[in-house]
Amino acid sequence: MKSIKSKIIIFAILATLIPSLGLGILSFQQNEVMISENVTRELRALANHASRELDLWTKDQIYIARELSTSKVLIEGLSLTDQSQKNKLLAQQKILEHYLKSVHKKLETVLELTVIDTEGEIVASNIASPTPVPLPQNWPESASIQGNVVIPPHWNTHYTTATLSISVPVLSIDDYILGALIVTFDLRNIQSSLKDSAKSPPGEVLLLDKDGDIMLASNILVPDADNPVSLDSKTLQRLQDNPGEFEIFQGLHLQKVIGLAYTSETPPITIIASRNYESIYAAWIQQRNLFIGLISAILLIVTTIAFRMGHAIVIPLQRLICATEKIVKGDLNVELTTTQRNEMGQLTLMFNQMTDKLRQNQADIDAASTAMKLKNQLLETLSITDSLTGLYNRNKLNLIINDQLARYARNKRPFAVLMIDVDYFKTLNDSLGHIAGDEILTTVAKKIYHCIRSVDFAARYGGDEFILILTETTVDEAVKTAERIRSHVASIYCTAIHETVNVTLSIGIIQSEPEDTSLTILLSRVDSALYEAKHAGRNQAYCMQPKPTAA
Repeated sequence: MKSIKSKIIIFAILATLIPSLGLGILSFQQNEVMISENVTRELRALANHASRELDLWTKDQIYIARELSTSKVLIEGLSLTDQSQKNKLLAQQKILEHYLKSVHKKLETVLELTVIDTEGEIVASNIASPTPVPLPQNWPESASIQGNVVIPPHWNTHYTTATLSISVPVLSIDDYILGALIVTFDLRNIQSSLKDSAKSPPGEVLLLDKDGDIMLASNILVPDADNPVSLDSKTLQRLQDNPGEFEIFQGLHLQKVIGLAYTSETPPITIIASRNYESIYAAWIQQRNLFIGLISAILLIVTTIAFRMGHAIVIPLQRLICATEKIVKGDLNVELTTTQRNEMGQLTLMFNQMTDKLRQNQADIDAASTAMKLKNQLLETLSITDSLTGLYNRNKLNLIINDQLARYARNKRPFAVLMIDVDYFKTLNDSLGHIAGDEILTTVAKKIYHCIRSVDFAARYGGDEFILILTETTVDEAVKTAERIRSHVASIYCTAIHETVNVTLSIGIIQSEPEDTSLTILLSRVDSALYEAKHAGRNQAYCMQPKPTAA
């Protein structure tokens, strides 16, 4: 009798402990994997949002610098190079300084405006002692190719903030380089945009310069230059070597965090998104402790019942063993019935509740897996699509052009490239408002899409510029498409202002040629064609005829 009870107790403990621990460990491992995947996805979204905001902000500042560089005051001031006109030169220099100071007062994001000549000497600035900005060694020879130069961001001790400097060449009426306008922007203006307070997932975004020093953070103030804050060099290297993959490391406040990094090329900044490790796994640890407590309680109950009931519980235990074996094999559709109202009946009821919970957890896991697949498909679509217009984005455009160049190299069938620019879009945007401006861009994109074939490609190149790739098309056929697009967008009804807006386009057209050995060369040629269309008075298409082939 005593031996039977001992065996029943041992059997009850093993029958309860082994499957419970096995399922518990499996469940916690799956939960840990899900947590890691969710955190990685949220951190990627957070870093991508910050990267996108930084890119848009940088493009806006480049646009501002370009607009300022076309000022008549700058061009006339840099055109005075004759030393015999020294008095006039000094007067013009004062005019330049006064102009720069007046512009500085109007632009909140600008800290410093400096004008230099082709020798790199400072001609005028809005401050008495401008900060020296290093330019490429072969400047200004390379300015005609590179255009604007983005100086790597760094911590500026004079302004006690992180700054970004952009150098834009100042061109004469005849397109000769007269000098450059160097505009220094305050990076703190983007701090509030690094995270969307309503939509961004929890976490912290850090911006690091090329030396790994933290310049800006989304949630905290960065110390001054006398006490720079940097991540451990090995940690930073791991993050940079594995972009988009999370690492566990020690954060700014010496806390354990999970983070990942992306590196932006323009400007050269490392973006790190991180979250506190304890806050992520707190619920998991609490659930683990609860599970251990629950298993302990069940073991105690089963042992007590087995000791008191003896032979009376052998048969019900056999039923429990059979049901447990089914669960171990993966069959969760187990339901035990009992007419007993004692402890064994209660244990059977708890066993059924446990299987219900397991089935519910399995259903939740299946639902989460399905949702994750749908989100991955959505992310894949968003990665190649411009969020405003619905056309292909810049990354997808680069892949399309490279593919077309490879096809052209194989079969020698030409394709046409159109670069489209909305004339005076900034004026429309400023006068009608950003909502109306976005609607105009969206409408133009739709009309462009409806004017091309299904085998052609349309992408938003940036701002108000679009690029079309017309496969197996010559420039003569491309001109017809360009004129059709211009006629379709000539009159756009804008619902934001309830008015019809007259929209004109400048279009540059080229045809692929053997010399187009890279994406850069092709885009440079079509950009030149667009420039000719603008230079000729806008609202027209300029076609760059292909070179005649040798007989």
